[in-house]
Amino acid sequence: MARIYADNVVFLMRPGEAARRRVERAPAPRTPSPEKAVALGHRTPTASVPATQGYSHTLAPRPAMQGEARHHEEAPIRRAPLRWVLLLAAVCVLPMAALTWRAVAHQASQQHYATAIGGQRTLPLAGGGSALLDTATSISVAADAPRVLALERGRAQFDPSGRTLAVHAGDGVVRAGAGRFQLSRQAGEVRVTALAGTVAVQLPASNEQVTLQPGQQVDYGYGRLGGVQPADLAAARGWPRGELVFHHRGLAELVAAMNRYSDTRLVFGDAALRNLPISGVFDAGDPLALAQALQRSRLLRAVQVAPDEIVLQPAAR
Repeated sequence: MARIYADNVVFLMRPGEAARRRVERAPAPRTPSPEKAVALGHRTPTASVPATQGYSHTLAPRPAMQGEARHHEEAPIRRAPLRWVLLLAAVCVLPMAALTWRAVAHQASQQHYATAIGGQRTLPLAGGGSALLDTATSISVAADAPRVLALERGRAQFDPSGRTLAVHAGDGVVRAGAGRFQLSRQAGEVRVTALAGTVAVQLPASNEQVTLQPGQQVDYGYGRLGGVQPADLAAARGWPRGELVFHHRGLAELVAAMNRYSDTRLVFGDAALRNLPISGVFDAGDPLALAQALQRSRLLRAVQVAPDEIVLQPAAR
């Protein structure tokens, strides 16, 4: 135990426990008698210099302690070694680089085919068969699996020619080995129409599936598989020939179909015309001819307000 005196204050500290200190009251100094003081050469304390008694709560730091504090404050900041910084950067960057590389490699392994607005294209398939792409349609073919396709948007007709063909569209997969079928994809909705042979439709996420016979169709999208319905075979067989075949269907549906084939848009000036029932065969990609035919029937009147816009208005009374 170390005993340190400073003025009349005594600090008792154990080695290594500078923080645990207690203050003791120092013994009062003995004042010698005047005679002894004179004999010993002491001065008798006067009233102006009172003796220090009691506890002291302040104590000036020792010079050695001040030097230790300065040494602690001036100690250099330890920095992480460069190799640890590089290792941390590699841990953060490498996974992102791997994902980017996989995405680029996946894109490189796909062959893409597309048609412009108003165009159609027949694509031969590896191993036999063909795919007919309608207007504004795009598909991709896996380079390592040429019998696996993906319909990204639009409409197409597939002829497997006797060999199994798988087409991904939305959240479903369509498979067929013979016959002929069509796929139409608009946003998240997909329609499958079987024209010849049997066609299997499956939603892998929900494990739902159905088999279509010729003349049947089914819709699916957003994780739900609809019920099997009779197909409109006249309309399905018409568009590959460039014809839009409608039988007692709403005018809004016909206008939407026509707008997919042309940069000239048909728009409604009155929403009441949208449900007008229409039947007929119309040339795809010729909206002006459609507008004139509707006007001759006195069902409505068409006004071309711009080179690329025709407004359909109610017929004058």
